[in-house]
Amino acid sequence: YGGHGGGGEWGHDMGAAGMEMPQRSQHSIMEHATQDQVMGMSQLVRKLSTSSPNKHELRKLLQGMLAHERVAEVHVLLAMLCDAGLPVDVVMFNLLMTSYKKKRQWQAAQLVMSKMVACGLQPDIVSYNILIDACGKAQQLTRAFDFYHLMRRNGLQAGVNTYTSLIDACGKGKQLQRAHELLEQMQQEGVKPNAHTFTTIINACTQAQEIDRGLHVLEQMMACGIVQDVGHASVTPYTTLIRACGKALAVDKAFRVLRCMLDAGVKPNVVTFNCLIDACGKAQDLDRAFHVFGLMRHYDQAPDSITFAALVDACCRALEVDRALELLQLMYRQLGQEPTSTTCTALLEACAKAGQLDRGLEVLQMMAAVGVRPVTASCNQLLEACGALRRLDRALDVLSHMKRVGAPPNNETYVALIEACVKAGDVHSALGALQELLASGEPSDGIGFGPLIELCGETGQTDAAFQVVGLMHRLNAPMGAAVYAGLATACLKSGNAQQAQQVVHGMRSAGFVPDTHLYDALLLGCTQHGEPVARLQALLAMMRQE
Repeated sequence: YGGHGGGGEWGHDMGAAGMEMPQRSQHSIMEHATQDQVMGMSQLVRKLSTSSPNKHELRKLLQGMLAHERVAEVHVLLAMLCDAGLPVDVVMFNLLMTSYKKKRQWQAAQLVMSKMVACGLQPDIVSYNILIDACGKAQQLTRAFDFYHLMRRNGLQAGVNTYTSLIDACGKGKQLQRAHELLEQMQQEGVKPNAHTFTTIINACTQAQEIDRGLHVLEQMMACGIVQDVGHASVTPYTTLIRACGKALAVDKAFRVLRCMLDAGVKPNVVTFNCLIDACGKAQDLDRAFHVFGLMRHYDQAPDSITFAALVDACCRALEVDRALELLQLMYRQLGQEPTSTTCTALLEACAKAGQLDRGLEVLQMMAAVGVRPVTASCNQLLEACGALRRLDRALDVLSHMKRVGAPPNNETYVALIEACVKAGDVHSALGALQELLASGEPSDGIGFGPLIELCGETGQTDAAFQVVGLMHRLNAPMGAAVYAGLATACLKSGNAQQAQQVVHGMRSAGFVPDTHLYDALLLGCTQHGEPVARLQALLAMMRQE
């Protein structure tokens, strides 16, 4: 009975159903009842045999067991009921097949159908629909069509659910043309598609990014008068297509779908409006996003948290930070909800892109107030904006906040901070940032050591320049040509031509070639500071060698 003792009986009946035996054994395609469960079902059958239940009572028994996921036991029980001669019918087998379909076990569903035939019952259209749908959901397109053809050979006419399941299988198998051919075929055979049929094929179109095809199917649906037949259920295909238009940045087509929807007398729901606002946001069409927001009131659809999140995201994409903050306040007043981490992150990044540093710090404070920890990468973007605007004070505020709320600074944090220090001409803060970087254990990749040492030279801080070099060694950062040149320049500007010449010697030993501008600066420095003639001659000799 698919458990212990006699498990092969189901498999021997496969030929009776006109189907091939699955290649894998039953043990690999279905779960099995334990020995105790088999014994329990055996005792149950003995009791049922004495009470002579009718088929309606047995159906309720099986439904109750399946509702509690007792699929393996029902599998055993149904076989025992057949063998005991108790009244079983196709509906009972269909119930078990449906349970296997939900578990994506199409081969187990096939075995159940074969047992149905062995018990002298003929599968009905529902049986085949279940099996076809099971194969489709398991992406077994060839098998789905095999069972469809078997059903036709057995004299059963395919219905709307049959074709809808086949269309769904084609969509999952990325055979969109075949799905369209099935839609035409069913109508030629007089089978009228329903809203679920059209939604299924529109889903297939959207997954394949075939928006125009989806619009064509939508027009077919309207021509069939489906909206009058199914009412509220017809919202789904429109919403599905609007969502796909948003992903493809085809906002004009999304509004075309909305127009079709309204012309057909179908009232959009909040999900429809949310998808349309999201489409506008992705296309950076903020005005139309707010227009849709206004339409929601007109159609008595109250915005939810997803509505506000989509609209705030649209504002962030358009760098309209103030409008985004106003929406968050409105969301709290209407829904009593705080912004999510995703919304806060988008808003923080928008502040950075718009260069609104004070607003960015306000957002950080708001996030702390609602218990949302900022993402380090977003804070780094704000730090970069601080550097670009030469606002080192704000950059240090951001770093302080990161440490306070537990957003760990990383390599990119220190890269941005040191760049901000250099642009602000603050060597001392840059040295402090380098020391923090060393203590953090983060790598030094991307740090602008050359510009920092150049700043040391320009400000006459030779000692600071050599401190930077010392930190570079401790960080295992390579000394490049720009670092040597900047260090030599710093020495010259502080009046130490001899030290500058030593740096150039080190530069040459490291394999770097000083340019003529550096040599000219060295010669000028030596001359101005009365260096011995021999030193000048040595410099000229180096220049000739280069």
